[in-house]
Amino acid sequence: MAELISVIVTSYNHAEYLDQRMESLLNQTYSNLEIIVIDDCSTDNSRDVLAKYKNRGHVKIIALEKNGGYADACNLGVSLSHGQFIMFAECDDYNAPTHIELLHQAMAGNEQIGVAFCRSLMVDVQGKVFDEDFNHRDRSFKEACSKDSLVPQRLAQRFFLFSCIIPNMSAALIRRKYFDLAGGFSPYYRACADWDFWCRISQHGDFYYLTAPLNNFRAHGTTVRSLSGIQLPMTEIMELLYAASRKAKLTFCQQVSFRVNIGVIWGRYRKNAPGAWWKSFPLIWRQSLQYDKLSLVYLILAFMKRGTERMMGRV
Repeated sequence: MAELISVIVTSYNHAEYLDQRMESLLNQTYSNLEIIVIDDCSTDNSRDVLAKYKNRGHVKIIALEKNGGYADACNLGVSLSHGQFIMFAECDDYNAPTHIELLHQAMAGNEQIGVAFCRSLMVDVQGKVFDEDFNHRDRSFKEACSKDSLVPQRLAQRFFLFSCIIPNMSAALIRRKYFDLAGGFSPYYRACADWDFWCRISQHGDFYYLTAPLNNFRAHGTTVRSLSGIQLPMTEIMELLYAASRKAKLTFCQQVSFRVNIGVIWGRYRKNAPGAWWKSFPLIWRQSLQYDKLSLVYLILAFMKRGTERMMGRV
């Protein structure tokens, strides 16, 4: 019999997307699924929509009476699940029918692979494709993963130090033992809980990347990151990445590159919201000093690097 896969749907105030999310899971070609929906005390009509699915397939609906946040909802879903593999299906995204089957096939026979993930199409509120997440990955990731690829643990660690190469949880399938090894999600992080989670998993196992765009990652104005501004995600990114870098056994040159890249990440926020970026600058800079006394120097080097890359036509 095929291995059981537990799909945890985290639902909060996106009733308008729930039918598409649920139907895309119920129509998967991989049949041995349990679907556990954790509604985190939605205040819209999400629960009315979800009520239609209580008796369809192996669907279980858990309606919380108090909002606990994304990390707690994910961890609760896993605690109620029984599968050897776990997928976190965010309520505003949706999958291609073969998504789960192909990710599971990629992991079959190799217990060292803790996570398989795929390319995501970026869609708007109407579901219209406007981009692919691969286009926004670091150049080193693009070169290493231009085709279906095993990403060894040490390489995955370095990739996650430079960017969140799995920017959408819905794109990934996780072997349960690696979720347990990582210790689940930390409720400490409000904007970057997923990035922190991937960094901790990369300390234990390999990853596998599929180039097929099997996941649809919805962009809209009410995602956690779009509502977080600059200060919260940037301070969380600094904290989690400096903690991860201390476990990654970087060479001196890699450490320098990593520190410059923190400046690159910080600098990117300036492009979209220059006014907010300058307003948040003093506080973020003061917080950055606890991780790196030369943070301002590396921010300047990052701007110089980005300027050189633009001149060379690489960005």
